[in-house]
Amino acid sequence: MEDRLITLRNYETIVDAMFDRELLQANNIESTLNNEDSVELLPMFGELNEGLRIMVFEKDFEKALQVLDEYNASLNE
Repeated sequence: MEDRLITLRNYETIVDAMFDRELLQANNIESTLNNEDSVELLPMFGELNEGLRIMVFEKDFEKALQVLDEYNASLNE
């Protein structure tokens, strides 16, 4: 498996995306935010281009999903 970036999730707001990105970072998962500048300056751009996207390395994809899913499940308990 090569180290290529893939989309983990799409977000409508920068607040949600930044929070999840911080959560990933706290769990030692590298990530980057795509379209951050464009969506922040022109919110309508997000609707045209899948909004904000958190990108992770393919090798970290499953672990990243698990971290976010476990956190969201803990909020619902």
